[in-house]
Amino acid sequence: MLTAFTPSDNETVVSAVIIPPTARRCLVTGEIKPKDELIRFVLGPESVVFPDLAARLPGRGLWVSARRDLLAQAIAKNMFSRAAKTKAVVPSDLLEQTERLLARRCLELLGLARSAGAVVTGQPQVEHALSHDELAFLLMASDAGRDCRKKLSRANILDSGFSREELGAALGHEHLASVGLRPHPLTKKLKSDCVRWQGVRAVQMSEPNDKTNADWIADEHD
Repeated sequence: MLTAFTPSDNETVVSAVIIPPTARRCLVTGEIKPKDELIRFVLGPESVVFPDLAARLPGRGLWVSARRDLLAQAIAKNMFSRAAKTKAVVPSDLLEQTERLLARRCLELLGLARSAGAVVTGQPQVEHALSHDELAFLLMASDAGRDCRKKLSRANILDSGFSREELGAALGHEHLASVGLRPHPLTKKLKSDCVRWQGVRAVQMSEPNDKTNADWIADEHD
């Protein structure tokens, strides 16, 4: 739990607990977490609940942990109304809408990272960058072959959840089994959003690496 004795101007006090600006409270569990482990929702026109993935839209933020079961619970019980202290209209497809928008955001961030020079593609180039410690992590396609995984096993691998075709299309290739990511602010955003997306996906990922995707977020706050 995050506590302090004296709140500063940029901190929020809720039930005697000080929540710093980098964290929010999940409206389902009441747990205080870093923002990048949560999904922000706002009330749009006619009080319809809408996912605000970039956390930039005006209005009161309604935060839910990036877990499919908790989001489903918030939707089923319309816990948004209680948190917003007003009537909230929950679309029947809000869970699927959130999943779809997160997937699109991940692929868009991947494209932006390429424009910023933070992406390495092609297995020889990835292996070269890896051998020179140039990569923050490796984004692996969900259907990447065993041989590819074995050759790159020394890397910090994050299973993307996207197929080779989906990764390739995002970067102008026919298909890509792996994508190297250099240290960059966009790389950090992409990592956290991939983990958030996988948290709400209907099909959860299996982990070929010892490190799970949930550990990636924990690493950011160590």
